[in-house]
Amino acid sequence: MSKIFFSSLSFLLCLDFAFALPRFAIQNGSSCMACHVNPTGSGLRNDYGSNVVALEELPFKRWQAKGDEDWDGTVGDHLQIGGDFRVQGIQYGNTADATRKSAVFPMQADVYAYLELHENAGLFTKLSAQLIETEFWGLFKVLPQNGWIRVGRTLPNYGIRLDDHTSFFRYGNMSTKVGLDDDEGFQLFMSTNSSTMIEFGLPFGNGFLLTASGGTPLKLDSRSPDEMKNFTSQLYFARSFKKFAPMFSLNLMKEENFTLMGVAGGLSFSKFTWSFELDKAENLIDGKNSYAYYDELAWEIKQGVHLICKYDFFDPDEKWTTGAISRYTLGVELFPLNVLEVKIQARLSEIDMAGFTQPDPEYLVQIHTWF
Repeated sequence: MSKIFFSSLSFLLCLDFAFALPRFAIQNGSSCMACHVNPTGSGLRNDYGSNVVALEELPFKRWQAKGDEDWDGTVGDHLQIGGDFRVQGIQYGNTADATRKSAVFPMQADVYAYLELHENAGLFTKLSAQLIETEFWGLFKVLPQNGWIRVGRTLPNYGIRLDDHTSFFRYGNMSTKVGLDDDEGFQLFMSTNSSTMIEFGLPFGNGFLLTASGGTPLKLDSRSPDEMKNFTSQLYFARSFKKFAPMFSLNLMKEENFTLMGVAGGLSFSKFTWSFELDKAENLIDGKNSYAYYDELAWEIKQGVHLICKYDFFDPDEKWTTGAISRYTLGVELFPLNVLEVKIQARLSEIDMAGFTQPDPEYLVQIHTWF
């Protein structure tokens, strides 16, 4: 299985197919905190994210002037609110055995609030339609070089914070599994798995950022769900040069007998942005080593129109000679307005397994709006 994995990896390093919103951090040569209130990214957008990136860099030029530059979610002098809402339609299954079906369902309905208590301190909360996804933390910018201490309930900072939870290195397949007896993905990085934790963030110049945290377990089968069992760290680098912008990170997570380690990175040049992540999980399945790989290439054809190609790979056990999943995605992301994103994708999955029946492609349409 390792041979199959590294053959796939070598092949993809040449093709570099892709998909994801963290690519905007790569394009800008910065970390996700450039656009988000959360210093490690995702969720509520800050003034730069709302009034510069969303208004000037995202939408179709024909409607760019229609955006409201006076709206950034600020209420009074100290409170900012925002939200993310997604609805997705999917067609999946096989026509041949009459399992082909279509479904439409809500993906996300989150409302955020950030209360600035002090120039260097604030409180954040996320209220979700699914109560188990509620998030809250306090942010205290009291460390050197604009570093911070964050305390509360959230996900630890590991890898690329991709908005597609079906990618195997984040969570993986849930309702549309394609044939493995085990979980199809790491099943880790979802809001339902948030950790109660303390996090330290230390920028130290020239594009480098170190984060480290300790908190309760992410794995839901932990025997000590309320003890500090999860330790996560990331060394991150991103910087913009005249003609290109590279990003690279080293990531480590330790939780009881489970270890996750990996590298992530990317490069933006002209209208193209490439990103990748490679992770090894020890004891995700007891006594076994599992691998996940992600590779994407995005081409901004013109402002507001992005062609996306992506490859996902998951090997639940490196010792198995078969059983790895590969998934290929081709799609387009449209940003008609500064508050609207439309994703259209076709996805094809394969399992390296005797007797595997190739499923028909999946087709997805996702509508995402925010404020």
